[in-house]
Order: sequence, then structure tokens, then C-alpha cells
Amino acid sequence: MPKFDESMESMVDTFLFETGELLENLDEILMRAEQAEEISMIEESDIAEIFRTMHTIKGSAAMMGLQNMSTLAHAMEDMFFIIREKTYVRTDKAALFDLLYKSSDALKAELENLTDEDIPLTDFSEMIGHIHNLAAYFKGEGGTAEEQSSDIPADIFDENEPSDMFTYKLTYDEACQMPSARAIVLIRKLGAFAEVCRTFPADMDDDNADGQIKNAGLYIKLVTDDRNAVEKVLSSALNVENFELFTRDKLKARAGGAESKSAPEVHIPEGVFLPDEGEELLTYRVTYSESCAMPSARAIVLLRKLGTVSEVCRTVPPDMDGDDADDAIKKNGLYIKLITDDTAAVEKMLQSGINVESADKVDKNDLAKEAPKAESTSTAEVPAEDQEEPKAPADQSQKPAVKAQKKEQSMLTVKLEKLDKLLDLVSEIVIAESAVTSSPDLRDLDTNLERFNKSSRELKKLTDELQDVVMSLRMVPVSTAFQKMNRVVRDMNNTLKKNANLVFRGEDTEVDKSIIDMLGDPLMHIVRNAVDHGIETPEERAATGKKNPPTVTLSAGYESNEVVISCKDNGAGMDAAKIMAKAKKNGLLTKPESEYTEREIFNFVVAAGFSTNETVTQYSGRGVGMDVVKQNIEKVGGKLTVNSKLGKGSTFTIRIPLSLSIVDVLSVEIGSSSISIPALSVREAFSCKAESVITDPDGNEFVYLRDKCLPLIRLGEKLQLETDITDPTKGICIYCREGAFEAVLLADRIVCDQQVVVKPFSPLLDGLHLKEAGLAGCSILGDGSMTIILDMFSLLGGETGEEAANG
Repeated sequence: MPKFDESMESMVDTFLFETGELLENLDEILMRAEQAEEISMIEESDIAEIFRTMHTIKGSAAMMGLQNMSTLAHAMEDMFFIIREKTYVRTDKAALFDLLYKSSDALKAELENLTDEDIPLTDFSEMIGHIHNLAAYFKGEGGTAEEQSSDIPADIFDENEPSDMFTYKLTYDEACQMPSARAIVLIRKLGAFAEVCRTFPADMDDDNADGQIKNAGLYIKLVTDDRNAVEKVLSSALNVENFELFTRDKLKARAGGAESKSAPEVHIPEGVFLPDEGEELLTYRVTYSESCAMPSARAIVLLRKLGTVSEVCRTVPPDMDGDDADDAIKKNGLYIKLITDDTAAVEKMLQSGINVESADKVDKNDLAKEAPKAESTSTAEVPAEDQEEPKAPADQSQKPAVKAQKKEQSMLTVKLEKLDKLLDLVSEIVIAESAVTSSPDLRDLDTNLERFNKSSRELKKLTDELQDVVMSLRMVPVSTAFQKMNRVVRDMNNTLKKNANLVFRGEDTEVDKSIIDMLGDPLMHIVRNAVDHGIETPEERAATGKKNPPTVTLSAGYESNEVVISCKDNGAGMDAAKIMAKAKKNGLLTKPESEYTEREIFNFVVAAGFSTNETVTQYSGRGVGMDVVKQNIEKVGGKLTVNSKLGKGSTFTIRIPLSLSIVDVLSVEIGSSSISIPALSVREAFSCKAESVITDPDGNEFVYLRDKCLPLIRLGEKLQLETDITDPTKGICIYCREGAFEAVLLADRIVCDQQVVVKPFSPLLDGLHLKEAGLAGCSILGDGSMTIILDMFSLLGGETGEEAANG
């Protein structure tokens, strides 16, 4: 069953995106506001921002027909209205923020479910009840929040009800999943001994009935001559935990002495009737049901629909975006004045409007009789000497427009799929440009190609600029991923009592949007592990002389052609001996134990099913998660490495290519094969002299370069490629550096520097461990041949090499 009205389908994506952004921002504001010692000390700007956020979500959800989300947001808005206006007499900060976070999570979960038509809308009535109870507690009504939940709904009591009417409240046990269904059976049984006049909730088939009964109980108002029989039925009813009979005085006291509700008298507001209106102008009055939280939003949708079968000339209230529009519609109804040739279509559309309770055509004569009379403006009653001379109208050209022209937007929301398509086209342009400028046919021409070369240089310049612009459109700061971790650490601190501080560094570092989307889950797993496994309890830290509170630091920055994101904690660190013993027990060793470096040992913790934690918590300890983190990072060409020092802390480092598509490379040849080295890793290329090459006793080769002794990597041997050049002095040496790792690569010759479009290897090749072998991907060159792109971090020793110990 579709969750959205047909007229709203075009707005679904926008609603999901904008509401998701609002909820993410809400969490950040709540985190900031929670730092205040007391509710009265929360910054007014934060309170106002939370209030505005919930008001916006309330309105947009109502417009989309999502009454459950709108009502929940409305309840949160009302809660912060109390805080904003400082009408509270007592507070409970912990209860407030726990409830707000739960409500925010519930709204986010509902957003994720909205696109699946098989998942029904969530009933938030129980959560809304908790918010109302807390609001009542803040205002000093009743006792504790638990006591508030037993208060009688105001509309249960009616001053005019018969004196012989009995009111029963029933409470169902927690095991009862559908109390509304039980209530239907019970009410049918009671009909044999009593006349059931009214129930609360009134409609047991309503989607919110179960939540209302669980939250407030089931109220039954009946008239009977056999009270004993009635109470016998109630006491034997399935899943009924208890029932209570309310006297008239008790009802009045508990319900707040509510007065009987009579139908409100209809008053036609000013502006509905104008004497000079044409006869063809029709007037309709629309009223909305009490459950409609935002009638102005419903009105906007209704007016848009009416525009397809009529010309809507005027409405009262005139501005549906006005702050008073909802109150005006609830009080007087919505008046619509229109012209149409199809009255039947208009009235059918009005009657079928969502939450419309009534839609009536108003006769013009009735309007003239009931509309408020305009005050007399006759000058006859004004003494002549007091009358002002009529002023000539000012030059209209000097007057500002009634409504200023809307300022042009400087921001535009674009679907990521469109940017992906644009980037694909740019990639194809890069390949096409390379195919033209590198065409073998040009080498055989004897003519002067000066003009062609000039044009090709201009083409390359424009292509580079286009690529830079497209890439910049996709770049977003990592703070969007970092900020979400505040909530993770906050919840874990409350559960584990570790009081860890989360610190950000380099959060303005920009990366591709696809990387940010990928980072969410991996980063959450890493941060959870840091707090759960790495950080000690305050007592354990005090016993070892460590300062409290502990710190988890998330940092981001650029290194060469990669973005490097790390999560560092100053906790207990990892025991390499313990990890090795567990790895050996699990059969993870692929070489003799003595040959493993400490860095390689620590990287066992990201192996599938590996965990040294003996205690399973709600956050970790099951041996799942970190291997999935590693796999997800590798899917986008990234790498995850681990470093630790016992007693000092651990660091998890993520390295991801800055661009996932187009990179500058230095192309070299090894035999008949083409190899591409990322240009940002290349420091220089040089011809090697025989005396600069040395071999140590273990057979490892090194090259001396300006007082540096650098490892020599023969690409032919490393990549198992056939080549006739085995003497370093006959080939070309390329000095490369990637992070803390550096080496000299030996190739046959340099071909050129160019841009290539990176294509990942097929998943069918995963078993070959190409990443570990130093291969990042491949690309098609301009002449149609293929080139292999090197992964410099892995090639130069980043997977197994040693780095500085953790501080």
C-alpha cells in the first residue's frame, strides 16, 4: 500500500533528504545542549533551533500525509515550547534528553522504512504519551512521570452525562500484543448486560488504538442494571490485569473538571465576504478533524489539487505559511473562493481531502448576513474642520513592491546519481582526449603539428578544469561523518560509565561524497571498539596512574594522493603476545611465528571471527564487525591498518584514495607491459650508477641517493613481468614516497605522464590478493591498451612495515 498521496510522489526524495538532514543536525544540537549543567542554562539559540527543527518536521510530515511523524514532532515541539517559555516548575534533564534521543532515533528509523511499501507506518502513540507525561511533570501537574501516565483523558468526563452511568478503566498486561482486539471482544460481551455508551479510544480499528490503550488504559462508559454481571465479565476477560470503577466526583477531579463540549458556533471571519464579488465566484468552507496537527499543510495540498479543476481566487486565511494559519483554520475553518465549470469535480475533491471533516458550499446571501460589518467610514459624522484634505496618491513607481522579489538561491540540491553520471562523462572525455593526443597515427606524420599541439594543450587544460569542478561538487567535509560519532560515544558513556572524551582534528578535510557514505558504519565500529575494548574504567585508569577522562581522537588529513582518517585512543592498548596466541589457536598464521612483525600481529584483529575479549557486551566481543569494516573499506580502494602499544593506546588508520576515478600517473614500461605510478608518490626519476647499488648479507638491494639508503624494488620481479633489463644502470630508477614509507622502483623506461581513469579489479579476482601485492586497479589508455595502477602504500611496505610507536 503506497504511503504517500499521488500528488506528493514528486516530493518524496526531497522530503527524505531534507528531513534526514534536519534529524542529523538535531542530534548535534542535542549533544551541545546536553552539556549544560541544568535545563535553565541551555543556550536560547539551541532551544530555538530545536524548536524550529521540530516545527519544520511537523509541517513537512503533515504535508506528506505522515501523521504519525507529524504528531511525534509536534509533541517534541510542545515539550521545547515549555522550555523556551520557561513555564516549567520542575525538571528532569536526564529523562528529557533520553526521551528526545529516542524520539529522534524513532523518526530516523521511520525515514528509512518509508521507501518500503511492505513496512507499515509506525505507531508512535506510546512514545508521544511519554512526552506528554514528561511535559505534565515539568509543568507540575500530578506526581512522577509514572503517575502522569494514569491520568484520565479530559474528554472522558462530561458534566451532562447521566448520573447512572458507570465508568471503568481497564489495564491490560504487557504480554497482550493487541489490546484493541481484546477490547472489541470484551465490549461485545458487555452488550449482553449493559448499554455501552462510549469508550476511549473511541475507534478500536484505528491504527493508534493499541498504543493509546497501552499508554492510558481502556475506558468504558456504560449504563447497566446488573453491575455485578458487568464486573464479573471484566474480571474474567483475557489479558486484563486490573479494572477500576470511577465515581463521578473522581472523574471530574482526575479529568481536570472539563466542561461539556458543545459544537462551536461558526463565525465567518472578516475578509470572506466582499460586496462587489461576481456571481460566478463560489465559496466553500472546509473543516479539518481534531487529529490534524497541521491543517495549513493539508490546505496547501488541497489548493494545489483544486487548481487542476478550478481557478482559486482567494482563501481565508490568505497565507498558509503564516504563523497563525493553523489556529485560524481550527477556529473558523478554511474558506476557499473559486471559479469553476465543474462544481461536481471540485466538491468531490474537497470531500476526499485528507483529514477533511466537512466541506460545505456557503450561500452568498448567508455570507452577506453573517459576515462582520465594516465600520462606517462616512465623513458626514466628522466635523468639516477636522477633515483632512485628500492626499494625492504617491508615485507608484517610488513604492516598493508589496512582496519583495525572492532572492535567487545560491544553493541547489542535486541528486548524487546525476553527479555520478557527470563524473562518468568526464572520465570518458579524459580517455577520448588521451586517445586523440596519444594516437600512434600522429607519430608517422611528417607535417608540422604546431597548431594541433596548441589545440590539444588547450583541450587538456579545459578537461582538467572540468574535472576539478566536477570533483569539487562531490567533495564534502569529513565532519559530516565525525559528528555522528558524538552520539555513539555519548550513549556508550551512559551505558559503560567510562566518560570518554571525543576529540576531532582536521574535520574540515574534504573527501568524495561516496567515501563519506561508506565511512559511516566502519567508523562507528572502530569508535565502539575504542571505547569498549580500548578505554579503561575510571577506577582502572586511576589504579595505573592515568589521567581521567580518557580521550578518543578522530583525525583526518591528506597524505600524497590519499585521505588518511585515524581513530586513536589513550587506553590500555593491545597485547601482541595475546593476539599472536589467539591467532595461532585460530589457525591464522601463514608463515613461521618468528617472522611476523608487531604491525602484522596487530592486523590480526581485523580478521574474520577474531576477538580476544572474553566478555560479550552489547557493543562488541563476538568477533564480528572488524572484518566487515576492512572489507567495506577495501571496496572503495582503501586500506585499514592497526597499531598499538600496550598501556598507551591503539590507532586504527583508514587510507582511501582522494579520488576514486581520475588520477595523474607516471606511465612506465616493464617489458611489454604498461605500469602506472600515482604521480603524487613520485619524487624524482634518475639514472642509477653501479656504485650506488649495494646488497646486504641477506640479499636485499639498496640504492644510495643523497645520503639516503633506499630499498630497491624491481617492478619486473615484484609483479612477475618478463623484461630484458635486469641491471639497474640500464633502466630508469624512480624515487617514490608514500607516508612514512619510501623506496626506489626500477622500470625499463618512462613513457609519459598522463591522467587515467581508475577501474577496480573484478570481484572474481579477490582471491588473488591484488591489493596486498601492490595493485590498486587498472585503466584503458588512449591507444586502447591496458595499464596496471600501483597501490603505493602496499607496495612500499605500508601493510607490513613498521611505523613510529603509538604515543
